[in-house]
Amino acid sequence: MHLHLFDENNGEDVVFDKREQDMVIRFRGAFTKWLSEPHLRDTQMINFLETEFGISERQAYRDLPMVKSLIGNVTMAGKEFQRHRANEMILKGYEIAKDAESNMEVKQAMAMIRAGEALVKVHKLDKNDLDVRPFDDIIPLELEPSTDVSVIGRKKIDNLDELKRKLRKKYGGEPIQDVEFTEVNDD
Repeated sequence: MHLHLFDENNGEDVVFDKREQDMVIRFRGAFTKWLSEPHLRDTQMINFLETEFGISERQAYRDLPMVKSLIGNVTMAGKEFQRHRANEMILKGYEIAKDAESNMEVKQAMAMIRAGEALVKVHKLDKNDLDVRPFDDIIPLELEPSTDVSVIGRKKIDNLDELKRKLRKKYGGEPIQDVEFTEVNDD
């Protein structure tokens, strides 16, 4: 899909059938929409896929993770978009303040800068998203297999071996045996 996402002929030269070609077109549309509007949430993308391409909600939910894998980490794209927006607000506020000729313009510039700073604070843009998990610190549980059901809080079964023997006799039937067969070919 990566190789043919933006082919001019919608993957018709490749061995895609009609259903797969439709999928390429849907993924392309969702990919472009999400990159142009990274602030969109998953539910908004589901609605976009349903209305734009006339697919069921179930199909849209199936498509969403595949679109995400094509884009990469969309949440990071959204965060980068917000960083860009905050930077633009602060820089524009600075430009207005620098060229200000009245107190009112200075106040407008300060308001824009504060709005950019608020955006940084709300979206936690000043913090790195290092999602490094300390795998070395994870200690696996030491489990020991047991046939004793009392270890999980159940009442111990008396004469378990006798019960097993009776159930095998009742439900076990004959042991499996190899039988002679003749191979049949349709040729």
